Amino acid sequence: MKKIIFFLAFVCVGTISAQAQIEINAYGGYVPGSKTSYSYNGYRLRIDGGGNFGVGISKVLPTGMAIELGYSNFQSTLKQDGGIIDIVKPQDITVEYYQLGVLKPLMEGETFIPYGLFSLGASRFAPKEENEDHWRFAINAGLGMKYFLSDKVGIRIQARLLMPLYFQGAGFGCSIGTGGSGCGTGIGMGSEIIQADFTGGIVLRVGQ
Repeated sequence: MKKIIFFLAFVCVGTISAQAQIEINAYGGYVPGSKTSYSYNGYRLRIDGGGNFGVGISKVLPTGMAIELGYSNFQSTLKQDGGIIDIVKPQDITVEYYQLGVLKPLMEGETFIPYGLFSLGASRFAPKEENEDHWRFAINAGLGMKYFLSDKVGIRIQARLLMPLYFQGAGFGCSIGTGGSGCGTGIGMGSEIIQADFTGGIVLRVGQ
């Protein structure tokens, strides 16, 4: 169901305005190996490095900034790292990111466009031996560049940090003292695992 909703969102972005300039990016790349940031009874989980692929659809605004809907897929192996007893057997795992974000140009230009990016959305970790997918809120940040070989076709290279997050808790408190009184709230979040990817691909301009 989530994939169907995401596909429909892609279609909506592409049909919002016939006059809008849309960029379609298809890419492939590499994800280095990574480990969970905390241990489970003396061991951590490791995801081996490997290739990934993805697609993004961007709506370019008159300011040059772009709003992008993106999807990436990474197939790898999940392993136990450390520990005396082997509790987690090596197994295949699928990692997906569903993101909505902003690409901000770092300089003006029509042919060469360096940019910064920030996005948020969801991540999905699906070990083959488990019957349950693990969904997390996720944010991505990175830098990249687009170089257009013509008005319609170009190449795009980028590097990102991929950060699935978990909720640590929230608090609310008030205090009264000689210096005055006040109240405050706080929300804590952390990253279970920090991944990265380095990708390159083709970008196509559609529309005006």
